[in-house]
Amino acid sequence: MTENNSAILRIGHVSVVYETEAGLAPAVNDVSLELEPGRILGLVGESGCGKSTLAQAIMGLLPPNASLVEGQITVQGRDLYTMSEPAMRAFRWKNVSMVFQSALVTLNPVIPVGKQFEEIFTVHQPAMSRAEVRRRIEELLVLVRIHPQHLRNFSHELSGGMRQRVAIAMAIALDPALIIMDEPTTALDAVVQQEILDEIRRIQEIKRFAVVFISHDLRLVSYISSEIAVMYAGKIVEYGPAQRFLSEARHHPYTQGLLDSIPHLEGERFTIHSVPGSPPDLVHLVSGCAFHPRCAAAHEACLAAAPQLKGVVDSGQIACFDIERKQKEEAHG
Repeated sequence: MTENNSAILRIGHVSVVYETEAGLAPAVNDVSLELEPGRILGLVGESGCGKSTLAQAIMGLLPPNASLVEGQITVQGRDLYTMSEPAMRAFRWKNVSMVFQSALVTLNPVIPVGKQFEEIFTVHQPAMSRAEVRRRIEELLVLVRIHPQHLRNFSHELSGGMRQRVAIAMAIALDPALIIMDEPTTALDAVVQQEILDEIRRIQEIKRFAVVFISHDLRLVSYISSEIAVMYAGKIVEYGPAQRFLSEARHHPYTQGLLDSIPHLEGERFTIHSVPGSPPDLVHLVSGCAFHPRCAAAHEACLAAAPQLKGVVDSGQIACFDIERKQKEEAHG
């Protein structure tokens, strides 16, 4: 990926390691990504692949047993890991914000929704008058299609879809340039999921902020994203425009497994083909390509070394020795 001077987010060779009782676990391993204003980057993979850890690293919210051991993360040109803690607290939510998986957990259950909005402006924009704050909060609720009367409600009095809309409204309250959305539709049914995705796209087109949209569901990610990065064992194994993942392009074996696991109709029945095997143990990673124990196309080269992301003929990048071999064979006819 070539460096883009207009990028809102730059992640350069970032590695994050957890200290566990079993040993060191490299949750993110030499990841580099860039994201321009107004674009949506989909980050997809199984649980434990490193996508949520990468999101926490971007927010500067890594847990105590995790450390960024290599690389650099900049948002709007500012290196997050050279800021003081007070500067980072001021930068967070105003410049980069996050929508978490469960709004029911994120929202305070004993404070009305309106009061929680007020706290955002009290902390970050104390010069605003009460009337200005009230007007701004009502504008935010209208933007996410919630009637301002619900400001008096507690979070448990709202439906799952409404809670998630409130969480999105809070994330955009200070007009950040970048929003991280970590599986924001996981707990919702299919109809409400679609509604939330449509709301995200509509608001993003109005506000033009950049989004990192994280999910294990490649179908959802393909629907909403501009570009997609597929993670496995802490590394990016495939990257490219979203249209690529909806086409018959050649994919990394893991990506193909994710695509095959999307339910599809065969005759009169829906079928699902899961990715074989289990996610890797990060503390005891195998040598070579981390996916080779689960890969039907693995050969000797896959056991000896880890493949690097390389361009392929249809506008994507894939880290796979088998793909490289097939492309060379095709090039030499």
